[in-house]
Amino acid sequence: MTTRDLISAALRRWYVMLVGALVTLGFVYVSTHQPTVYWTQFNVLLIGPKIDQFPNYLENSRYTLFPLVGVVANDLNDGDPVMVTASTDTNMVGQGISDGIQVRVPNLGTQWRRTMTANYLDVQVAGATPDEVTERAKEAVESVAKALVERQDEIGISPALRVTSVAATDDPTVFAMDGSRMRATAATGASGAAVTISLVYWLERRRAKRRARA
Repeated sequence: MTTRDLISAALRRWYVMLVGALVTLGFVYVSTHQPTVYWTQFNVLLIGPKIDQFPNYLENSRYTLFPLVGVVANDLNDGDPVMVTASTDTNMVGQGISDGIQVRVPNLGTQWRRTMTANYLDVQVAGATPDEVTERAKEAVESVAKALVERQDEIGISPALRVTSVAATDDPTVFAMDGSRMRATAATGASGAAVTISLVYWLERRRAKRRARA
């Protein structure tokens, strides 16, 4: 089918084009009038025990903590694996999660060569209001500390050798994630047009086959 044939088919099937345009406009309206999502991200650092010989546990870490980081993340996510991303800049809202808490081990490598050796947890929170996000962020910090205590209690770690946690900030910045209405309009409009034209093409092919059989 040539471009001229497709235009003729679209004119002949004007009612299909009209319905397609109306449905597409409806989807454009919905996609550009989504409620604002509020989001924040911060790190929770796991800190090894401090001993007299190595008083600075950040500069002279004597313990490999990243295996424990993975265990804590797994506990907080109830064993459900979090999507591994190619960049630490990827946020949960961009993954389509607009409500909840996400705790993950950051990938310090690349998409093709993952490196999960961070000694901190990447904590992200999304919600309907800034206050809700701030409150959930505090709950997430408390949950990390609780999970650490429970794990170390379970295997009987001595108090002097216990790992603790501390948030990188006590007041994480909350961002309003509005998205781009222009991109949403363009993507939805293009998708609607493609579906409508494909339907017209399919109807024309079906019509041609019926004529051939007749």
